[in-house]
Amino acid sequence: MQKILWVIIITLFSQYPLYAKEFIFGDFKTDIFGTLYVDGFYTYSSENFEPMYSSMKIENGRHSFGSYAFAGSSKFGITLAYRNISGTIEAGISDPVRKFYLKYNIGGSANHYLLAGKDNNIAYYNFGQMSNDNQALIDYGTVSNMRRLQIRYGINGFEIAVIFPYIGFGASNDMAYKGYFINDNIENTFIKHSDYMFKYIPRLEFAYTVIKNNFNIKFFGSYGIYMYENTVLTDEMDKFNSTVHLFNAGFGGQADFGNNFINYTFYIGQNMYLNDSNGVCFGNNSFLNPVFLKKNDSNLYNIDIKNILNTGVAFGYGYKAFNGKMVIQTGAGYSLNIANHYKNSNRNLGAFFNTRYYINDYFSLIPEFALLYNISGAEEKFNNGFSITAGIMAVLSF
Repeated sequence: MQKILWVIIITLFSQYPLYAKEFIFGDFKTDIFGTLYVDGFYTYSSENFEPMYSSMKIENGRHSFGSYAFAGSSKFGITLAYRNISGTIEAGISDPVRKFYLKYNIGGSANHYLLAGKDNNIAYYNFGQMSNDNQALIDYGTVSNMRRLQIRYGINGFEIAVIFPYIGFGASNDMAYKGYFINDNIENTFIKHSDYMFKYIPRLEFAYTVIKNNFNIKFFGSYGIYMYENTVLTDEMDKFNSTVHLFNAGFGGQADFGNNFINYTFYIGQNMYLNDSNGVCFGNNSFLNPVFLKKNDSNLYNIDIKNILNTGVAFGYGYKAFNGKMVIQTGAGYSLNIANHYKNSNRNLGAFFNTRYYINDYFSLIPEFALLYNISGAEEKFNNGFSITAGIMAVLSF
């Protein structure tokens, strides 16, 4: 029923554009915005394919058909502004409160501001692919942006932010691990309960964007510290602590040459998936976990951290035809994850081809074909798996 309603809305708006979405009353301004998706994609996956991104749905064996972006990416928001101060609230279907933040433009300048609230983090760059919930080659050469609580300062293209991770076990959370050992008799030591989970120091992120005529490039980086505590409840309480460091640095951007343009990005980091910089991992959680519970010399358990090195690169090409009414894009990305507890290096390749048709300023159609390929997995059984996705997406933006 919801999809039928969205189709009706899109049909109406494609015929009658939204002329009034911004309202100004003296020093007060209201801006209404949103993006609605109606999409259908068919996916075929090999038996040994392991999806890196959570929205890859493999049902009925290796075949699936359904929507990737409707629930996950459709959004509606409103910004209320008074002089130099504004507040934004953005709602979605799968996430009822996607964003909420206050922004102060210092001196009235759009290039000098202070922001506090829940917004996208800044240490990322992605582009291109639309299917798979706007995956944009995440996990296959680009870096993900997640919505997190933060305090951010920006001036003339430079941004710095303190990000507060969202710790949990859910689909879009920064990763946490927890284990229990109940009624376990180890060398005459009775362990009643043991669990481990991380605390954190809010991570630091920065970004610097340079825009020169038809060329732009964004440099970005992130650093965080996660602290694991293992508590063993015996006759005497024993605690074992350990710390894991995560970081990433990279760049990405776009260059335009007449009707042609290219996108590019490169990154390198360590334990990036802990803060979801590599997207929301799905089939690979077991081997991406750098946290291990290890028996020590006293036959109790402590935390052992095995760091994971992450790197990736992606490149895309596009062409604008009919005065920008049609945009053709193609691209590919490659990612590599290495760790000393892996049997093999984890290597993944993604590629896409799509065409975006702008019916008017608000409504567009995007047919797409995409290939995701596991070149080699951390475990031998994951080698050479692939997934092919094809479908179409209707987008209403205002």
